[in-house]
Amino acid sequence: MVGVGSDLGKQKKLNEDSLFAAQSIGDRDTLPLSFGLFVLADGMGAYADGQDASSSAIQTMVDFIWPQVVRSTTFRPEGWVTLLAEAVQLANEVVYQQNIPLQARDVDFSVMTTVTAAMIVGSTAYVANVGDSRTYLYRASEGLKKVTTDHLWVARQIEAGILKPDDLYTHPHRNVIERVLGWKLPVEVDLFTVQLHPSDTVLLCSDGLWNMVRDSKIEDILCHTLPDPSQAAEVLIQSALNGGGKDNVSVIVVSMLEASNQTLVPSVQFFARPDSLHTPQA
Repeated sequence: MVGVGSDLGKQKKLNEDSLFAAQSIGDRDTLPLSFGLFVLADGMGAYADGQDASSSAIQTMVDFIWPQVVRSTTFRPEGWVTLLAEAVQLANEVVYQQNIPLQARDVDFSVMTTVTAAMIVGSTAYVANVGDSRTYLYRASEGLKKVTTDHLWVARQIEAGILKPDDLYTHPHRNVIERVLGWKLPVEVDLFTVQLHPSDTVLLCSDGLWNMVRDSKIEDILCHTLPDPSQAAEVLIQSALNGGGKDNVSVIVVSMLEASNQTLVPSVQFFARPDSLHTPQA
């Protein structure tokens, strides 16, 4: 079950976040029995360029991953990791290329985007991250856990013990980001593998959520809205707006279903995608 949401926020004129969420229930001749691809990107740039960066990054990743998943259902675990990592590198190259004409015109800004992605195959989530968008794991018995690492100057200072945890939200340099797509070639990609339990929930979000809503509140919202991921997404977005809504805010909530004895009909469901995205053929 999947819930998605995105909002402009209260202080922005454009929504530069882009989302892709698709889930398949297939047979071994087409797609893995259970496969999901969930990608969230938060673009940065003047005018609509940030939106272009985030949507083109997602388009590139979908174009690279989906056909390979359709053609081959025999990936080893390391194969899924490699597939996701290569997709992020390709997305980085595409956004980087968008900056070349800007540099030629001596424009004083660049287009960039964060990306966080979860590729769920059966009961395993393969997660990639560049920037300060986040992927979390929520498990009722253990609470909320941040899977990814924020590539922020302040986060690095906190990890080193130089700054305090609350400085992540208040420090004058809290928005200094140290790793994004489109900045340089190649990009360093953080990769994680998470074993999922029945009823676990994977949450992807832009910084417009976690900057406005602390982790303890996010956990409380998930606790009280699940197992309905659509309601969870709606309440998370509204909480960010109630907290100030200073940025675009986007979320993808993926709830793992309990095992069922029902016969499943092969299908692909799309829950979110950029308007400009060409739908992959499964």
